[in-house]
Amino acid sequence: MSAGTVQLREPIDSDFELIFAMRQDPVGNAMSMVYPLSRDKFEVRWNRTPESPHEVARIILFDGVVVGKIASFVAEDAVCVGYLIAQDHWGKGIATQALRMFIDLFEHRPLIAHAAKSNIGSCRVLEKCGFVKVDERDSPETERYMACVEVIYELR
Repeated sequence: MSAGTVQLREPIDSDFELIFAMRQDPVGNAMSMVYPLSRDKFEVRWNRTPESPHEVARIILFDGVVVGKIASFVAEDAVCVGYLIAQDHWGKGIATQALRMFIDLFEHRPLIAHAAKSNIGSCRVLEKCGFVKVDERDSPETERYMACVEVIYELR
């Protein structure tokens, strides 16, 4: 773990290009078992007005530099959380710190997270933050997701 400072803040317009570039990383996408979004689709998501108080987005800063994003969203009638860390900052404990900060900020429970079983780092982050594995399933390929074994975690 790095000794740097992790902070969360609300997204601002200038974050768009940085986060979009992170979403295009082929190594990160392969690890997460997702396909990159086109710029147009990413822009629609970025500019979307939340439809629920359970939809919260925060930018992750490490020593004042934008290194990722964390957000809650509603999917399959559940409130879920997902995060993204730039590859240059993997292995520094940033995702774990950011997720702990986010779940302290975001009080809704249960909170659900999905991770590709092969994404060992993300599974470890979730478990370190108190998420418990509740299911495992074969996830079919879609326009957005690669086929994989998916682990579903829950935080109560």
